Amino acid sequence: MKKNFIIGTCLALLLSAPTMANNNKVIGSGTITFTGSIVEGNCMTDSVGNTFKANCWNGTEMEETLHKIEPNKMFNAQLGENKGSMSINWIKENVGIMDIVYN
Repeated sequence: MKKNFIIGTCLALLLSAPTMANNNKVIGSGTITFTGSIVEGNCMTDSVGNTFKANCWNGTEMEETLHKIEPNKMFNAQLGENKGSMSINWIKENVGIMDIVYN
């Protein structure tokens, strides 16, 4: 009797293994529901040497603003058309992180 019970249990586990294998859960997946519209993109930025360039859409064309960056000095500036602001946090000499915050 005990032998039949063990064989029956093993057989049940073997037959249910493919079913369990199909229930893989993917971590980090899901559905995002978005209501609204994106009316403008972000600004395009570039830096050459100590000059920082921001190109932002002003409603009719791309508007370019140039900013002079002095290493290790505080930098705060506004993006065109009140789109946001830029700042640099210096983490060591001549190495900084630029934060761009959009309104």
